[in-house]
Amino acid sequence: MTYIGPFKDVIYPNANQEPHIARYRIALIPQAAGARAIVHLLRSAAVDSQMHISEAAFDTVLNRIVGTQLAGVRLDRIQFVVQTGDELVTYPIRFNALDLAPRSASRSRGSKDHAVHIRSHDVVGGAVAFYVDQDGGKPASAIVERLLLR
Repeated sequence: MTYIGPFKDVIYPNANQEPHIARYRIALIPQAAGARAIVHLLRSAAVDSQMHISEAAFDTVLNRIVGTQLAGVRLDRIQFVVQTGDELVTYPIRFNALDLAPRSASRSRGSKDHAVHIRSHDVVGGAVAFYVDQDGGKPASAIVERLLLR
């Protein structure tokens, strides 16, 4: 059964370390391989608004939400959807796979690439820092729109 939570506030620092507020909610959609989570963030189009979130702050806001609400939760997929007015944009999320790799004292990181094997159950909320691909934003699919705008 699909779960769509209520909107909540998250406080995060802006570029000047001043407090700003973002409103978000989380939708959980069960799938065969596990649950998919959609982090739905509201954004004001007015730049001078307290609810306007700069794209530079997306990483901070997303990591704060995931670290608070989804820490330790195994998810098959996380989507980051930003709503400005009636427009919904889905942004790809990236992470550094080496942050998941077990560290050993005998292996130095150096400048050489190492193969990393990651199983989906190794990736849980809060396990790594996420990075929002700001240039990769695309309009949300019709299915996501129907789910979030109802």
